[in-house]
Amino acid sequence: MFIEKYGIKFHPNFFLLHRSFGAITLFGHVFVRKSLEALKRWLDTFSGRKMANHERIHMIQAESFKTKYFGFYCYYIGYWIKNLFKYGFNINAYHNIPFEREAYANELDFDYNETHWRDYCD
Repeated sequence: MFIEKYGIKFHPNFFLLHRSFGAITLFGHVFVRKSLEALKRWLDTFSGRKMANHERIHMIQAESFKTKYFGFYCYYIGYWIKNLFKYGFNINAYHNIPFEREAYANELDFDYNETHWRDYCD
């Protein structure tokens, strides 16, 4: 079961996500740590719309690769591993992935339609 809103398919999910993460985009679908009813209500709130936009930015980033999600995930995991050596196994390794830096910096720009993730690389 999923909910389609903002042109995105949202799936309620409790198993794929660690409790510290609210959502994850996997191959054009967003999995959220909420029940179906809570997800329906939450997507109409400002914080739900902000999260949806953050995940939408990840979809735009993936579309910028010729191999789409395969290339995106290879780079994403590569930057995360690099950051593990730089920051250790903590939230800073995640927050300093260029894709996350771009998504967090622009999640309130609901008209953001072009990725510039390379500008967020160290």
